Amino acid sequence: MSKNVLDCFFNPRSVAIVGATSNPISNNFNMVRNLINLGYQGHIYPINPKEESINNIKCYKAIDEVDDFIDLVVISVSVRNVLDVIKSLNGQKVGGVAIVTGGFSETGEEGRKLQDEIATILKQQGIRAIGPNALSPINSRVGMAISFTEIKRLPPGNVSFIFQSGMYEPRFNWIVSDFHLGIAKLIDLGNKMDLTEVDMLEYLMHDEDTKVLCIHLEAVKGDGRKFFELLREAVKFKPVVVLKGGRTEAGAKAAMSHTGSIAMANNIVFDSAMNQAGVTRADTLDDFLYLAKAFSYLPLPRGNQIAVATYPGGEAVLTTDACSQYGLVMAKPGRESYDKLKSSFPPWEINLNPYDLGAISPFHPLQNHHEAYILAMTEDENVDCLALELPYDLWPFKSVDCCSKFSIAAERGKPLAMWQLAMLKFNDEITEYLEEHRIPVFPSAAITIKCLGALYQYRMWKKTH
Repeated sequence: MSKNVLDCFFNPRSVAIVGATSNPISNNFNMVRNLINLGYQGHIYPINPKEESINNIKCYKAIDEVDDFIDLVVISVSVRNVLDVIKSLNGQKVGGVAIVTGGFSETGEEGRKLQDEIATILKQQGIRAIGPNALSPINSRVGMAISFTEIKRLPPGNVSFIFQSGMYEPRFNWIVSDFHLGIAKLIDLGNKMDLTEVDMLEYLMHDEDTKVLCIHLEAVKGDGRKFFELLREAVKFKPVVVLKGGRTEAGAKAAMSHTGSIAMANNIVFDSAMNQAGVTRADTLDDFLYLAKAFSYLPLPRGNQIAVATYPGGEAVLTTDACSQYGLVMAKPGRESYDKLKSSFPPWEINLNPYDLGAISPFHPLQNHHEAYILAMTEDENVDCLALELPYDLWPFKSVDCCSKFSIAAERGKPLAMWQLAMLKFNDEITEYLEEHRIPVFPSAAITIKCLGALYQYRMWKKTH
């Protein structure tokens, strides 16, 4: 078996899908197909008593017919049949179990009793489990993805996610394709009957593929003290972003009905511990993903001096307010920067920071003054990071040469992030050009500044701990 018990979930040499089907209207239809299409190289064992083969792979009537060690058994059958499947594992060589099926502790006392019975049987058999109510795992490096959705592509990345919910599932193709966020590993823990956020954190904090770790929680189910100790240790060498659900009374009730979590009881202690541990907090799922992208794409700024360029003057004021809110200070560019940019000025003097692109645009080509500003601020010792607004008319930027010039900022250790004046479409050609060069494009100035501020705050935490 594997060196770590959790390797059977993330690096299984064999996967059995109990409930696999060739019926295209079934939620389970894509489970085997994804493994094949994504290039998973391990053994695949579909289990369904009514099928002879699925996707040209022999189908087994029951799990005990498989004469092989099964690293991972995925169970996605009706709730009334899960217990029988678990009992049938007795004597079978199995590493781990992922129970996709819901309808357990989140439904009330009867569901909790059934969940406890299953947990007891698995413990007696020495088998570790995620779930129930858990749709996962995913590991892009080995083409392994348990999902109801047909996953179009699974490009390797450096961000790993721990979810207590399958809320990522409807967005998954968008996240890895249009949003351009490469995922290393992903786990959905569901009801956390056995394995918890503590186990996954301890595993992923030492995972070489994981450079950024993002954790969604409704409640801490494992050893709370150990969880916070692990967080504090993990943050020393990789950023950790946490999204906490169930922070209000209404949200806590929703969490109870969703995964059976008692979500509010430890919120005060949780908040205090998060701050002490140095984690980055996300308030919404959007924040969660944007912060993941920022940490994935950008170097940490050496300081909090930011250079900002916008089109509307009013937005420059709001952006300056946002900088103050998120711990950034408007940089004071030096005389050399002024000399480099003066030729781009309109027939009057303008400030270098915030820089008024709208005043310049009638007099000079759009591409030229963006390039000039980025190069000047990148070379300016008084500037630590940059935030620029993209114009509505993006045609001047649709060249790899232009975008590669922008990437000089990150090469010199100065994070550069952009936002788009018009309604952002992540699959626009310009956004793809920029993000191929690791320049993130966000939908607003506020989100851009918040992300850059988070990078600075993390840098400061590391510096002082």
